[in-house]
Amino acid sequence: MKKIFIALVCGVVLLGSSLCLAAVDGGKIALGSIYPGMSEQDLLNAFGQPTHRDGDDWTYPNFKVEVEHGRVEKVSTRSESITTPDSVRVGLPATALNSTFGSADKVDQEYDGVEYEYYSNDGTKKIEFKVVNGIIAKITCKLKD
Repeated sequence: MKKIFIALVCGVVLLGSSLCLAAVDGGKIALGSIYPGMSEQDLLNAFGQPTHRDGDDWTYPNFKVEVEHGRVEKVSTRSESITTPDSVRVGLPATALNSTFGSADKVDQEYDGVEYEYYSNDGTKKIEFKVVNGIIAKITCKLKD
Protein backbone atom coordinates (compact mmCIF):
# COMPACT_ATOMS: atom_id res chain seq x y z
CA MET A 1 0.00 0.00 0.00
CA LYS A 2 2.84 2.36 0.89
CA LYS A 3 4.47 1.74 -2.52
CA ILE A 4 1.25 2.60 -4.33
CA PHE A 5 0.92 5.82 -2.35
CA ILE A 6 4.53 6.81 -3.14
CA ALA A 7 4.00 5.97 -6.82
CA LEU A 8 0.86 8.14 -6.90
CA VAL A 9 2.64 11.06 -5.22
CA CYS A 10 5.55 10.79 -7.67
CA GLY A 11 3.10 10.68 -10.58
CA VAL A 12 1.30 13.81 -9.38
CA VAL A 13 4.61 15.64 -8.90
CA LEU A 14 5.81 14.66 -12.38
CA LEU A 15 2.51 15.66 -13.94
CA GLY A 16 2.56 19.00 -12.14
CA SER A 17 6.13 19.71 -13.22
CA SER A 18 5.30 18.92 -16.84
CA LEU A 19 2.44 21.42 -16.73
CA CYS A 20 4.55 24.23 -15.29
CA LEU A 21 4.96 27.10 -17.64
CA ALA A 22 7.96 29.25 -18.37
CA ALA A 23 9.15 31.73 -15.79
CA VAL A 24 11.65 34.01 -17.47
CA ASP A 25 13.93 36.20 -15.41
CA GLY A 26 12.75 39.78 -16.01
CA GLY A 27 16.31 40.87 -16.80
CA LYS A 28 16.31 38.51 -19.78
CA ILE A 29 13.32 40.23 -21.37
CA ALA A 30 15.31 42.63 -23.52
CA LEU A 31 16.66 43.20 -27.01
CA GLY A 32 20.32 44.07 -26.85
CA SER A 33 20.53 46.65 -24.07
CA ILE A 34 16.96 47.91 -24.56
CA TYR A 35 14.33 46.65 -22.13
CA PRO A 36 10.75 47.47 -21.17
CA GLY A 37 10.75 49.92 -18.28
CA MET A 38 13.99 51.58 -19.40
CA SER A 39 13.86 55.37 -19.05
CA GLU A 40 13.46 57.52 -22.13
CA GLN A 41 16.64 59.37 -21.16
CA ASP A 42 18.66 56.14 -20.89
CA LEU A 43 17.41 55.15 -24.35
CA LEU A 44 18.42 58.51 -25.80
CA ASN A 45 21.82 58.39 -24.06
CA ALA A 46 22.52 54.92 -25.48
CA PHE A 47 21.12 55.26 -29.00
CA GLY A 48 20.59 58.95 -29.69
CA GLN A 49 17.58 60.36 -31.46
CA PRO A 50 15.41 57.94 -33.45
CA THR A 51 15.48 58.06 -37.25
CA HIS A 52 11.71 58.56 -37.20
CA ARG A 53 9.18 59.58 -34.56
CA ASP A 54 5.42 59.21 -34.79
CA GLY A 55 4.00 60.18 -31.41
CA ASP A 56 4.97 57.46 -28.92
CA ASP A 57 6.42 55.22 -31.67
CA TRP A 58 10.13 55.70 -32.28
CA THR A 59 12.03 53.97 -35.07
CA TYR A 60 15.75 53.18 -34.98
CA PRO A 61 17.70 51.31 -37.69
CA ASN A 62 17.34 47.82 -36.11
CA PHE A 63 14.44 48.19 -33.69
CA LYS A 64 11.31 50.12 -32.80
CA VAL A 65 10.20 51.32 -29.38
CA GLU A 66 7.03 52.66 -27.88
CA VAL A 67 7.75 55.32 -25.29
CA GLU A 68 5.05 56.40 -22.84
CA HIS A 69 5.30 58.53 -19.71
CA GLY A 70 9.09 58.77 -20.00
CA ARG A 71 9.81 55.05 -20.26
CA VAL A 72 10.06 52.29 -22.85
CA GLU A 73 6.80 50.32 -22.88
CA LYS A 74 7.70 48.07 -25.81
CA VAL A 75 10.70 47.24 -28.00
CA SER A 76 10.56 45.06 -31.10
CA THR A 77 12.79 43.96 -33.95
CA ARG A 78 12.70 42.11 -37.25
CA SER A 79 16.48 42.40 -37.57
CA GLU A 80 18.87 39.48 -37.18
CA SER A 81 21.52 41.80 -35.74
CA ILE A 82 19.92 42.30 -32.33
CA THR A 83 19.50 39.46 -29.81
CA THR A 84 17.94 38.67 -26.48
CA PRO A 85 20.32 38.25 -23.52
CA ASP A 86 20.12 34.47 -24.21
CA SER A 87 21.26 35.03 -27.84
CA VAL A 88 17.89 34.27 -29.44
CA ARG A 89 17.45 36.32 -32.60
CA VAL A 90 15.30 36.68 -35.68
CA GLY A 91 16.20 34.03 -38.24
CA LEU A 92 16.71 31.17 -35.77
CA PRO A 93 14.45 28.12 -35.93
CA ALA A 94 11.53 28.10 -33.49
CA THR A 95 13.07 25.11 -31.72
CA ALA A 96 15.48 27.60 -30.10
CA LEU A 97 12.56 28.93 -28.04
CA ASN A 98 11.80 25.66 -26.29
CA SER A 99 15.44 24.90 -25.60
CA THR A 100 16.07 28.43 -24.28
CA PHE A 101 12.84 29.37 -22.49
CA GLY A 102 10.93 26.11 -22.07
CA SER A 103 7.25 25.74 -22.83
CA ALA A 104 5.52 28.98 -23.78
CA ASP A 105 3.04 30.56 -21.38
CA LYS A 106 0.72 31.26 -24.31
CA VAL A 107 0.65 30.16 -27.95
CA ASP A 108 -1.59 31.88 -30.50
CA GLN A 109 -2.11 30.51 -33.98
CA GLU A 110 -2.49 33.51 -36.28
CA TYR A 111 -3.28 33.79 -39.98
CA ASP A 112 0.35 34.46 -40.85
CA GLY A 113 2.20 32.33 -38.29
CA VAL A 114 2.37 31.44 -34.62
CA GLU A 115 3.03 33.76 -31.67
CA TYR A 116 4.75 32.41 -28.55
CA GLU A 117 4.58 34.41 -25.30
CA TYR A 118 6.76 34.03 -22.22
CA TYR A 119 6.10 35.97 -19.00
CA SER A 120 8.63 37.23 -16.49
CA ASN A 121 8.67 35.43 -13.15
CA ASP A 122 7.35 38.59 -11.44
CA GLY A 123 4.52 38.97 -14.00
CA THR A 124 5.46 42.52 -15.08
CA LYS A 125 6.97 41.82 -18.52
CA LYS A 126 6.60 39.49 -21.45
CA ILE A 127 8.56 38.53 -24.53
CA GLU A 128 6.77 37.49 -27.72
CA PHE A 129 8.15 35.63 -30.69
CA LYS A 130 6.39 35.68 -34.04
CA VAL A 131 7.26 32.50 -35.93
CA VAL A 132 6.58 32.09 -39.64
CA ASN A 133 7.27 28.77 -41.36
CA GLY A 134 9.21 27.54 -38.34
CA ILE A 135 11.57 30.56 -38.24
CA ILE A 136 11.54 33.45 -35.76
CA ALA A 137 10.43 36.52 -37.75
CA LYS A 138 9.90 39.12 -35.00
CA ILE A 139 10.72 39.57 -31.32
CA THR A 140 8.82 41.94 -29.04
CA CYS A 141 9.51 42.72 -25.37
CA LYS A 142 6.96 44.74 -23.42
CA LEU A 143 5.52 45.61 -20.08
CA LYS A 144 2.62 43.28 -19.36
CA ASP A 145 -0.82 44.85 -19.21
